[in-house]
Amino acid sequence: MLSLKDFKLKRLLVATLVSATLIGTAYLLGWSSVLSVNSVAVEGTSSQLEIMRKLNADSIELSVGSKLARVEPRAVAKSVEMLDWIDQVKVSRNWLGRSVKISVVEKQAVAKSISMKDGLINFDASGAIFKPVSIKQLSIQNQLPLVIVAENEKSLLASVATLLSQLPPKSSELVVNLKSISVSSSGLIQMETSIRAQSLQINWGLARDIALKVRVLNALLKLPENKDISRVDLSQPELPLVS
Repeated sequence: MLSLKDFKLKRLLVATLVSATLIGTAYLLGWSSVLSVNSVAVEGTSSQLEIMRKLNADSIELSVGSKLARVEPRAVAKSVEMLDWIDQVKVSRNWLGRSVKISVVEKQAVAKSISMKDGLINFDASGAIFKPVSIKQLSIQNQLPLVIVAENEKSLLASVATLLSQLPPKSSELVVNLKSISVSSSGLIQMETSIRAQSLQINWGLARDIALKVRVLNALLKLPENKDISRVDLSQPELPLVS
């Protein structure tokens, strides 16, 4: 049977071993080069440098030699997500391989415009506005339909974003075949597109009641007498006009 002195000595030894283990683990994870980052990969974009610049600007250290335990995947993802040309981000940390991988999905433009403040800007199918950065995004600019605004106001560009974001998936043909969008100084939106290989000009009016206007448009297009129409005025969806 252990004496009180032996018991205290054993407890002290256990506490010392636990403390040494914790200190050793902390050192191994936080300071030792044994678990430092061996490789950093950025996938899904040609603009890896822009990603790393954003992390550096946010004081996030991520490079070969960085301590792997100090790499916070959520912080890295949050930083990269703030780049307006990025749609999705996933960050993974591999302890065995001592590697960090940043996988991104770039926004895909469906239209473009020229802003006096920001220069060339793009719209994606959800209506998000962003500046094209990557080689892939820049390479398609000549193919994108142009959004023309009567005045260079952010609110007019935002109205286009609202329209695009509220078009339902079933109306994706309107966006896929988009030729141009123009916005008057009062916010009235005109769209040049095509449906079933037939050109169609749509006057959406103001960017509101989009769901109702889409339902009216679909109903009009189903009528046999409208099979050859080239223009639809939905500015007043309760009183639509076709020609």
